[in-house]
Amino acid sequence: MKKVNIWLLGVTSLLWLSACGNSQIEKPDKIIPSSSKEIKQSSEEKVSPPQSSEKKPVSEEFDSDKAKAVVKDFLYSYYNYESENKRNEATKVFCSPEVQKKLYLVKVDKDIKMRSSVTSSDIYEGGEGEYMVLVSYELNGNSVTPQVLKISVQEEAGTYLVSAVDFPLMN
Repeated sequence: MKKVNIWLLGVTSLLWLSACGNSQIEKPDKIIPSSSKEIKQSSEEKVSPPQSSEKKPVSEEFDSDKAKAVVKDFLYSYYNYESENKRNEATKVFCSPEVQKKLYLVKVDKDIKMRSSVTSSDIYEGGEGEYMVLVSYELNGNSVTPQVLKISVQEEAGTYLVSAVDFPLMN
């Protein structure tokens, strides 16, 4: 019993001491992914909703530029908002019905007033329609630990939509 108590005290002390360390997060000078392309995004860019008024013929070839634009638009609509309902409405247009359901992008009865804004983001392209995103943002004036997202984009009826979103470090 004493060994368990001593071990528990040691682990608790270690966690407590590690929490007292440097709270600043430093961005690495250079990231070299094995088979990815890096796309830098500036935090000053605004989200523009997709133009659905023009019908374009369904192309057989995947357009990675359009897919990257959807990832960027999704990212900025999901992390730049003034309330939950505004975020949900702005983000829904970039997502498949499955992703809308997973992220719970519905109108809520009691709208929570929060303010969030992206401070920096990096989008890395993997295979066709596969992206890894690193996003830093502020929530109600507080810097939030950067998040990693794995995003998949698919073409559906001539429109590119986010078909999957995973938060691998949050599982």
